Amino acid sequence: MNKKILSVCSLFISIIILGGCGSKGDSEKSNTKSYPVKTLEVKNENYPISLEYEGITGGSEVRKLSFKSSGKISKIYVSKGQQIKKGDYLVDLDKSDLNLDMEASKAQMDSASAQYSKAVNGAEEQDINKAEIAVKNAEDNYNYYRDLYDKNAKLYQSGAISKQELEGAKLQADSYESALNSARQTLQQLQNGARKEDKQGLLAQLNAAKASYDSKVNLVQDASLTSDVDGYVVDVLCREGEMQSAGNPAVLLRSENQVVTIGLSSDDVKKVKTGTKSQVKINNDKVEGEIINIVQMSDKTSGTYSAEIKLLNPIDNSTFYIGDTVKVYVSVGDKNSIWIPISSILNDGEDYVYIVENGHATRKNVTLGATNEGKVAVEGLKPNDNLIIEGMKNIKAGYGVTIK
Repeated sequence: MNKKILSVCSLFISIIILGGCGSKGDSEKSNTKSYPVKTLEVKNENYPISLEYEGITGGSEVRKLSFKSSGKISKIYVSKGQQIKKGDYLVDLDKSDLNLDMEASKAQMDSASAQYSKAVNGAEEQDINKAEIAVKNAEDNYNYYRDLYDKNAKLYQSGAISKQELEGAKLQADSYESALNSARQTLQQLQNGARKEDKQGLLAQLNAAKASYDSKVNLVQDASLTSDVDGYVVDVLCREGEMQSAGNPAVLLRSENQVVTIGLSSDDVKKVKTGTKSQVKINNDKVEGEIINIVQMSDKTSGTYSAEIKLLNPIDNSTFYIGDTVKVYVSVGDKNSIWIPISSILNDGEDYVYIVENGHATRKNVTLGATNEGKVAVEGLKPNDNLIIEGMKNIKAGYGVTIK
């Protein structure tokens, strides 16, 4: 009986052992499966290094033109998108009030000049008579414009005119009041004679009056905006008949230069300088450019340093839109290293690749460096390594591979 039990146990153990051996054989068979991959033999290569940034078209090439004085727009000569030449007329202000101010300032300057001349040369009876006539004319002018201002004040209170029109009338009245005071002073000087200190004072008044007149002349000239460059009208921000405030942009212009602006990091700004070459990708085309300006102070908000890149081969202006976002590649030299396709790199918290060693996949951790058009310089590989560039997502370290 015991012999039968022993025999059955021996048979059971044999079955288990045989079953275990069969299972192990199946596992080894599954591990010997070969996965198809494509490889690349890596080597040291020289590639240009570039800094990749997003840029904005336009930059400082866009000019904002405005008037020095407020006034009503009388004439607009250009339209959005129009090509212009340096010196072309753009926009005119109504110059009526400005011309009156200039004439009043000229009268004051002439009066001051006469006062000074009489003080230096001495007064004659006919000079005194002329001065009296000048006082009478100045009084008539002042009374007229003072009365006009009083009427405008009543119109303003009733809402019939704007505050700017009232201020214009006040400015005219004040100008003619100043001219009247100057004329009276001239007459008094002629009647009383002039001392040395009086002559010095009159000379100072003449110089001040001349400076005031020159300023009014400049305002009249500035009331006509003209282009200071050959270029294009980006936009017209005013309309005929509307009031335009001093300092507010009336027209936006850009020169014929096509410029892209980027914001360099504090590290990258030290790698480039004026004249550094670059490539700008616009509408799927790459255009050669170079840095023409680097701002030496960082932006308070972004902390970046603004750099302007001029396109060396301008594109068609109909496709160069101001404010468009483009890709910019700034060249900073060459690098000799092992360069591999970026697409061959995997990551599970660390960057790694697979290479083929003795027919099996071997994992290699890599450190990434500079990039160049789909390739990256790496550390962690050595020349002649067989890098797996296709099929690496289907394998793990130790898997058997077949090279396509």
